[in-house]
Amino acid sequence: MDYPNSGGVWTSKYPKRNDKAPDMTGSIDIEKDLLLTLIDEAAGMSSVKIKLDGWRKKDAEGKPMVSLKVNTYKKQEPVESDGKDPWDD
Repeated sequence: MDYPNSGGVWTSKYPKRNDKAPDMTGSIDIEKDLLLTLIDEAAGMSSVKIKLDGWRKKDAEGKPMVSLKVNTYKKQEPVESDGKDPWDD
């Protein structure tokens, strides 16, 4: 694993055949130790929320993608928005 607890999503290679088909597909690799920690923290809960951070990038072939990383920080204070949409160029 080059970068632990990370992955990415790319524009789907497959034609969108209906409104429920994904626009993007990808994966994220999670280290076993982190997964076990999440399982321990989820004891008695019905679900686990995994926070992700993302960066718009281009892959080695120059294709646009979103690079993902599991956000393992426990508490973050909200930051005021500058009003810009990060998806706008």
